[in-house]
Amino acid sequence: MTIAVLGEALIDLIASDDGIFQAHLGGSPYNVAIGLARQGVATSYLSSLSDDTFGDQLYESLLCEGVRVPLKRRSLWPTSIAMVTLDHRGQATYRLYREGIADKDTSFDEIVENLPDDLHVFHTGSLAITPSQLPKIRKIFDLMHERDVLVSIDINIRLRASINEKKYLDGVWSLLKDADIVKASDDDLKAFELSADTRESAEIIFDEMESGLLVLTRGTGGVVLFSEQGVIERPSCRVPNPVDTVGAGDTFHSAFLAFLDHSNELSSDLSGYSPDVLTSALDFACAAAAINVARPGCSPPTRQEVVEYMTTE
Repeated sequence: MTIAVLGEALIDLIASDDGIFQAHLGGSPYNVAIGLARQGVATSYLSSLSDDTFGDQLYESLLCEGVRVPLKRRSLWPTSIAMVTLDHRGQATYRLYREGIADKDTSFDEIVENLPDDLHVFHTGSLAITPSQLPKIRKIFDLMHERDVLVSIDINIRLRASINEKKYLDGVWSLLKDADIVKASDDDLKAFELSADTRESAEIIFDEMESGLLVLTRGTGGVVLFSEQGVIERPSCRVPNPVDTVGAGDTFHSAFLAFLDHSNELSSDLSGYSPDVLTSALDFACAAAAINVARPGCSPPTRQEVVEYMTTE
């Protein structure tokens, strides 16, 4: 069984203490694809990659990690860039360069043509659900539901990704009912201005979804999962020497999906999810995120690394 990922693969230019920017391969869906592959999950990455040098690096890295890249056409458009600055806590702020870039240069027909035959989860989100991409995304979601394929979204709000913030947020909101699994951070929910309490905001989001799973990550405040069976809360893992938070949410979500996949819990019947398995999946994902936070940039751990970390903690 395969998980397919659609969305941006870009270059994170991360500012160091001396003001020099270091280039890191990144992009939320790209990071999720890498994270899934390191967890031993069969993964396909469906977005087009540029024929520039950065595109070559992204392509080779996906292949080296064991991610399948079925679309052989390389885009003539350049690779997208994200300028990343870190505060004293390692929290990241992004400035995005997203016009005329390669990962948007993927047609609906190309995506359908390259879907795996054994697809059981389709994951997207982040910059792939900005206004210009929504018509394509909605058609894909309709097709996934026709084929009984689970839809996973990490909303990963980046307000600077669109000059029309309201149109952007309204578009993301419109996708909630079409998603089976939604991951959101506390910062993501603040953008919607639903409530001063992010947990109350999450409850509103889950009501809008009507079913499925909503995972709210709150940094050091832990994680809350909403499902038809009830609410599960788990603490985050302590990180003695954090480096930065780049890709922590992507690492969390890929580990969460991978755990459910290995537990044979990723089925179209979401009502059958075991609370015990979901609790274990959250703990596993928190451990994976903690390992990532202790490394520079986004560097998801392998399944063995997470197991060893949880054994020693």
